[in-house]
Amino acid sequence: MIGDVPIAAEDHGGRGQDVLLLHGGGRSREDWAVFAELLLDSGFRPVSMDLRGHGESGAASWSWEGALADAAAVVEEVGLRQPVVIGHSLGGMVAALWAGEHPECPLAVNLDGHGNPTRAEQFLGLDEASAVRAQREMTIFLKEMGQGLPESFLQVTREIDALDLFAVYRAARCPVLVVSGDAAAFAAVFPEHLVPAWHAYCAWTRQELSAVTREPSLVRKASLPTGHDPHREDPEGLAHLLVGHLDQGDSHAADVLGAGQ
Repeated sequence: MIGDVPIAAEDHGGRGQDVLLLHGGGRSREDWAVFAELLLDSGFRPVSMDLRGHGESGAASWSWEGALADAAAVVEEVGLRQPVVIGHSLGGMVAALWAGEHPECPLAVNLDGHGNPTRAEQFLGLDEASAVRAQREMTIFLKEMGQGLPESFLQVTREIDALDLFAVYRAARCPVLVVSGDAAAFAAVFPEHLVPAWHAYCAWTRQELSAVTREPSLVRKASLPTGHDPHREDPEGLAHLLVGHLDQGDSHAADVLGAGQ
């Protein structure tokens, strides 16, 4: 039992920099098995956990506050010291929120957790009528995909849709790395008539993320030639990317803080 909800966590060993690993929606800590071994071999101490309502952790209503509290309880229980926090998709959004509450965190990483379109203006390059139609059809399609899914999963989706990630990035108090996969790979999920709308939304996401990184912010961006699961598709490439950005983190944070004075 960790915290108010039974949370399952696995300490993979090691004595180096602590790392907390958060999986994506509908997944479990098992997703990190290969990547955790790579981190261990690279001198880190990785700990993976099952988010509430996932894997072997207890069922509980989803809230960002609750998920952050669960992560904090694991950090305390396992004895992690200022861990790097790496999350995939849903877990990546939790990692980004963690950055807003933990200035001592060396680095928070969001792996391809960009959310869903909720407004017509998020379809970059489409005229107003086309964007409104795209939003309507995308909403219908996503709702149909959700039919038959547990209410707990739908609750997570609603929380994702209500979250303004770019506001979260701007509120970061420690370095944040946003790693994107190839959005074209995810387009296969959608029917052919919605693929252009999906690409328009991805273009909007890239534009907004670039705008954040151009500001005096603690956010940086990177990409890997993978689909939605960089940690499973290219764990070696992700590990290399992580080490490189950790080496750059202190100087980047100092530059941003200096620009704000």
